[in-house]
Amino acid sequence: MADESVRTQPNSPGVTRLGSTVVLTGDIEAHEDLLVEGRIQGKITAPSGTLTVAKGARVEAEVRVRALVLYGELKGTVRAAEKTVIAETAEMSGDVITPRITIANGARFSGGIRMKE
Repeated sequence: MADESVRTQPNSPGVTRLGSTVVLTGDIEAHEDLLVEGRIQGKITAPSGTLTVAKGARVEAEVRVRALVLYGELKGTVRAAEKTVIAETAEMSGDVITPRITIANGARFSGGIRMKE
């Protein structure tokens, strides 16, 4: 019962998980963290959340988030207010606008980087 009360509290944002079988075309707006394991095409806005794109996931979108952690594929422009992390398994094509960025050895990146505070 304690776990249920934690989940239903309106002031405790969680993580929205879009599983590996999810295929979504359209816009997503959230005020919590997002974990994408499937395929998304459209626009993703989560100004106070972290977008994590899992290995094997594909995202084709204009992205505006607090932070991005990329393990899968992403095509599009990313605006991350805090930081961007592109892991060794990631493949990204597009521009990144962020104050801090990490691109791991082995990651594939094609695009521009603009660092701003």
